[in-house]
Amino acid sequence: MKPLAIYSGTAEFRRLKLMLGLGMMLLATLLYIVMVALPGLAAAWLSYVLLPVWAGLTVFLCVKIYHSVGYRIDAGHIAIITGCVSSGYTPTDAVPFSGDMVTQRFRSQKNYFNAKKLISGTVCELNTIFTRASSLVGDVPGMKMMVEIGRLFLRFHLTYMTRCCLAYTYFRGDEGLYLSATEGCAIFAINWKQLTKNATDVTIFITAAIAVLTAVLGIAFYALMGVMGLGAYAYFGVLFAFMLVLVLKNAYLDSLLTIYYIHTYMRLAEFSAPSPEFFVRLERMSPSFAKMASLANGRFPTPKKAHTFAVFKKRARRTPNGMPGRQPDARHTLICPRCRSANLPQAKFCAGCGTQLKLR
Repeated sequence: MKPLAIYSGTAEFRRLKLMLGLGMMLLATLLYIVMVALPGLAAAWLSYVLLPVWAGLTVFLCVKIYHSVGYRIDAGHIAIITGCVSSGYTPTDAVPFSGDMVTQRFRSQKNYFNAKKLISGTVCELNTIFTRASSLVGDVPGMKMMVEIGRLFLRFHLTYMTRCCLAYTYFRGDEGLYLSATEGCAIFAINWKQLTKNATDVTIFITAAIAVLTAVLGIAFYALMGVMGLGAYAYFGVLFAFMLVLVLKNAYLDSLLTIYYIHTYMRLAEFSAPSPEFFVRLERMSPSFAKMASLANGRFPTPKKAHTFAVFKKRARRTPNGMPGRQPDARHTLICPRCRSANLPQAKFCAGCGTQLKLR
């Protein structure tokens, strides 16, 4: 399936992310009213003293909510995206199905966050080594700061690379968690240059979009609170705007970019075969990768029931040519040997799964 078709077919997860984000915003707003605004009516200085306390408590509670509920939405979304890319199918009951996949793959919240932490550490460590090795201008006077800024932008981009490696653990569900994670990180290392070639541009665009939208909405909310007679707390309008922009980014933009990069990663994975020697080299480069490799050596049990994406055929609606609900007509006579989607006779690649087709 094409990225836009997957994006359309997984709208339920965007709605869940949006609802969760808005719920956190509501919680933050209520806490602000109770902890900052109301005490500020008695003494203005109290609001400034309690503001950092409110911020710390809000962050703490949001992290707790994510660790108990939000992570299952993110992990489940990654699982369904991986299945769509691999099988060309979209489950009809995607949300409950994704919950089963998350439980089967990770078994517990602790295993998920442990694996994610090691994958993220590996990706960051390898990225640091590769960027230093590929930099040719770091020693040029005046360029060192620019290189460091570029590396900083690249680190923001690595969140999507971590999700790609997590996606691979679902794809290789017949293997142990850490074994599949080491393979996924090795594939990232092999294709690092291609996966990160537009990282700086993408991150600059996201950062600029957040700044512009926050400024526009912040000015609007600031003025609105002033009109409502809440001028003393008008700065909260800017904070509210920033939170709203982050919620929208997480629900919509991050979902789209995650789908795009997982789709690209899985296509590259088909032609990537890390050798045993390459694994040894990565162990020497990255302490996190070495720890994952040691956990993969029989220390983490293989899942009781191996998962394959063949189950998508039983719990999915067929999406020929990558478009939900679209049926092939008489012109679509070239059948993909992998996902069985119908394509036009002159097609070079399957529109359902992207596999290269052999013309008749």
